[in-house]
Amino acid sequence: MVYYHSRAASQGASSRLKRTSAAAANRLASLRDIARSLPETPGVYLWQNEDGVALYVGKAVNVRSRVMSYFSAMRRDRRVRDMVSRAHGIRHEVAATELEALFRESALIKELKPYFNRALLVSRPAHYLKLDRSKPDPVLQSAREASDDGCDYFGPFRSGQTLRETIAYLHDVLPLRKCAAQKPRCKPCLYHQMNTCAAPALGGIYRERHEEALEKLFDLLDGREDRVAIWLQEKRDRLSDSLLFERAAEIQQRIDAFQQARRRDAILEAAMQCRCVLVNHQPFEDEASRLLLVAHGHVVSTREILAPDAKEVAGWLRAHGPVIRSLTVQQSPVDAALVFRRWVNSNRRQVKWVAMPSLDRSEDVLERVRYVLQKDAPGNVAFA
Repeated sequence: MVYYHSRAASQGASSRLKRTSAAAANRLASLRDIARSLPETPGVYLWQNEDGVALYVGKAVNVRSRVMSYFSAMRRDRRVRDMVSRAHGIRHEVAATELEALFRESALIKELKPYFNRALLVSRPAHYLKLDRSKPDPVLQSAREASDDGCDYFGPFRSGQTLRETIAYLHDVLPLRKCAAQKPRCKPCLYHQMNTCAAPALGGIYRERHEEALEKLFDLLDGREDRVAIWLQEKRDRLSDSLLFERAAEIQQRIDAFQQARRRDAILEAAMQCRCVLVNHQPFEDEASRLLLVAHGHVVSTREILAPDAKEVAGWLRAHGPVIRSLTVQQSPVDAALVFRRWVNSNRRQVKWVAMPSLDRSEDVLERVRYVLQKDAPGNVAFA
């Protein structure tokens, strides 16, 4: 079969192609002009299609520089090229700090669900350790969310695997109940015969031993390692006296691993469970520090300080108490906590932080402020 194309048809197609190319070039030039006009400050930016729908949401320390980088990235990244080819506008929001921009980016992605942010749309599942103390002999359980049901929740943990390993460590170190049966027993279970369960189902002295194990469990989970350390030393000594050196060393290694994991997750817990967190961010040693007051996915206030004065900072914090109490939660506690931990970890050499459970207790606030202002205070650890 032979196809015939007239000269007029060919010229028409060529003309339409030229007009399309010219329109694309003009659109790209317009986008470049918008990008050049953006501020060189922290903030978020939104690439939008011709209907104003967000195609992509991002954050940057320098919005102008970051957006301009997309035009050079078009040559080597097909995904960027595809996104920019659909864009007809760029909107931006200024943020006071990089952390504020991170919070806003996370909230906008969840709200607008941009097509090119699809990889970030699925919220990371949370994993919690659950203990129902209303039951006489509670059992360690895993949960996908923390509910307001009167139970104790610890976490979130990074993954289900981490939580399962943690539960296994706890059972290996403490004689906690494993079986879920509530009926009293007349003889010990197999776990008790293996010395891994206090057998509270037998009642009496067995239940008392299980309650002691539960107290040690809460000491561990609440970060009171000093109390547990004494008990561990006693247990290790007993094992050593019985010439069970490998067992003693194994228990100590597992406890060390667990405590290390708890220190990592302390950042998450502080961001989720406390009303606010005070952050001391000092990018360069000889420059001023920037204090950030963070609460519920908001950077409530920032302040630069050259000569730290703990009492002055404490007064500044207490003055923001009414503002924090009136805040609405911008995003889920888990999302906000994950954003906060990511920022702290990426700036761990420049950041010290402290949880502020309450701004009403003056002496407690002052003590925590002094801690975070110390030059030699460790960062990324929970305040007792």
